[in-house]
Amino acid sequence: MSADRQMLFEMVERMPTFSQSVVRILQLTATGDAEPRELVRLVEHDPILTLKVLKLVNSAYFGLGRQVSSIKQGVVYVGVNTIKHLAISVAAIGALPRHNAAGFDMDAFWTHSLVTGAAARLIAQRQGVPRNDAMAYFIAGLLHDIGQVVLAQGMPEQYRAVLQAEREKGGSIVAVERELLGTDHAETGSLLGAHWHLPAELVECIAHHHDVAGAGSEAPLVMAVFAANQVARFLDHPDSAVSRAEALPESVRNWLGLTLEQLVEALEGLPDELASARAFVQLPEAHA
Repeated sequence: MSADRQMLFEMVERMPTFSQSVVRILQLTATGDAEPRELVRLVEHDPILTLKVLKLVNSAYFGLGRQVSSIKQGVVYVGVNTIKHLAISVAAIGALPRHNAAGFDMDAFWTHSLVTGAAARLIAQRQGVPRNDAMAYFIAGLLHDIGQVVLAQGMPEQYRAVLQAEREKGGSIVAVERELLGTDHAETGSLLGAHWHLPAELVECIAHHHDVAGAGSEAPLVMAVFAANQVARFLDHPDSAVSRAEALPESVRNWLGLTLEQLVEALEGLPDELASARAFVQLPEAHA
């Protein structure tokens, strides 16, 4: 059965939504000129969000070397945009269900997403993106595959067949999804991103993380996440890396000045980056 557009919208609408605090944060920061004090007020209005954002600010991921005890201090040390992206990550990770009837392995999903996010941030920094601005690349990598969760939740029997076919055939899961479902997780994920009112550049990245050309010529976020996704797939399946990871398109190779194999070798800091970023995927259990 193919998933038509209306069916996709209905599946997306059944997914959990963000808290009102996070929705208002996204609205406030949409124009890029948010007042720091207003952002602080919105975050601190939500005690659970405050605790989780502070947990991340004080994690090894930022390595601040001192304890940050308030969101106001957090804005001073990591910036408004980083606090916004931390709120997005807390909300998205908390909203995605941990179980499904499709047999889709959520632990493996978060592991792959975490490697992609960590690699994307390292790629961004390698390309000259300032450390705090590179946070957007990490979040894009972390959330690039959210459409898979929607499909596993919304059409579990059909997605179980997709997963089985992908295991048997190898190659790109996107091709299998399109063949069996008439859609793919990139399209579905972008619909969820729009439903959640995520930043436009993040929604575009989710939509095109398997299709760099479709994002236009000036899309460093998409190119970084595409490359990071292939790094993660390369590392996910070291014994069959050639068949599991897609080659980097010419535009991405030119941007990086590296092939995929060279990029994997160049990201020598990835294990440390990954270790310090694990605090993000531990968040769903933080309140238990």
